[in-house]
Amino acid sequence: MNPVSRPSGRDDGALCRADAVLRRLARAMLLASGWGLLGLGVLVALDVAARNTLGRNIGGVDEIAGYIFAIGISWSLAGAFYVRSHVRIDFLYQKAPLGLRSFLDAMSILALGFAAAFLAFSGWLVVSGSWSMGSRSASVLQVPLVIPQLLWFTGIVVFLAGLAVSLLRAGLTLAAGHYREIAATYGIMSALEESQDALGPREETR
Repeated sequence: MNPVSRPSGRDDGALCRADAVLRRLARAMLLASGWGLLGLGVLVALDVAARNTLGRNIGGVDEIAGYIFAIGISWSLAGAFYVRSHVRIDFLYQKAPLGLRSFLDAMSILALGFAAAFLAFSGWLVVSGSWSMGSRSASVLQVPLVIPQLLWFTGIVVFLAGLAVSLLRAGLTLAAGHYREIAATYGIMSALEESQDALGPREETR
């Protein structure tokens, strides 16, 4: 996956460092989500084999799958944002002037931030409720629900933090008039960029 350019403009050093940390964290969480899905595939295969050979299943695989899927989705949100994979309607966007597109890019981060803030608030209500009541799953595993819920909530918090830092950086860059940097970092990918990203980075030849 091609590295995403980062805006310079009138940027603040603290924002640069925070952005770099969040990008690395989002990348690590994205990889962890992928490994979790692979591990789930192995677990399901073992469960099917146990049913066919021993006549009984491992137990709790469905429940574990639900946890892995939920955590994997939330842990992938920030990574998808940084590589510009969240879906946006670009019918009129591509026809707009560069300055207007840059403004719309900043507004899209703000709108996504409101949605992430709502998810974080709702998620915290769920996590705190499970913690205070000591809730456990109604299954043979009896998992304390606060554990998977807290992992799921962590992904949303990282996503919200990434959006907050990106919005500040985008605002500074937009104020400096560096519209191309906004488009390259936060804008909708063109068909050419999507094809290049699918092919992967190419080595430069001299």
